[in-house]
Amino acid sequence: MRRLRHPLLQLLACVGAWVFIAPALHLLPWAALQGLLAGLCAVVLRLPGWQRLAHGLFVPAMALASQAGVAPGWYLAALLLTLALGRNALVERVPLYRSAAAVAERLAERLAGGASLLEAGCGDGRLALLLALRRPDLNMRALENAVGSWLLARWRWRRAGSPNRLAFACRNFWSEDWGGYDAIYVFLSPEPMPRVWSKFVAEGRPGSLLISNTFSVPGIEPDECIPLDGPLQKELLIWHHPNGPR
Repeated sequence: MRRLRHPLLQLLACVGAWVFIAPALHLLPWAALQGLLAGLCAVVLRLPGWQRLAHGLFVPAMALASQAGVAPGWYLAALLLTLALGRNALVERVPLYRSAAAVAERLAERLAGGASLLEAGCGDGRLALLLALRRPDLNMRALENAVGSWLLARWRWRRAGSPNRLAFACRNFWSEDWGGYDAIYVFLSPEPMPRVWSKFVAEGRPGSLLISNTFSVPGIEPDECIPLDGPLQKELLIWHHPNGPR
């Protein structure tokens, strides 16, 4: 039912706007009212800010595009590009986030010499490449299952000289065994964090670390907090594996 929440919200806003304005006669005013109602519904449901914005702009943007006479092929191209870069926003409810440069600096200071690091969901590879420059001794694997983002990461890796201790792979990090790493880094969303914690506890090696950018594990206090001082990326939350030394 939660997966149907967003289309049902849009449908409700469409019907609500239709009560006052006929879309066939006045498309743009109807779309503007629909967007206002959708945004208000998102606020009432206490959805995150970016989802409120998306609901409010979705139908108005479609109406404006239809009035502009955009060729249908551009819609298909935009859809394919969106899926290639951000499929996880739909499948996993994890938008495409890019870790700030400060994250690479803090990780470079915190990780032990020669540590093995898994970046679970690397996007375009920005963090992994920044960290490889600062800490060439680290052994890193960065996983991304959105094909477009992975191809971009591989291209950036080659442009950076193909650091030999950094490997990018196009696959889902849920299928990776986390037991082979000293640290797991994630920058996802609140939605998958309980599952991330369960996988870390079940598979992580004793003494390993789970490092989350900004998003916490519900009900589990972190062992360390490293401030980032950013408006959106506020801190690194670090948990030691429950079966390892503190």
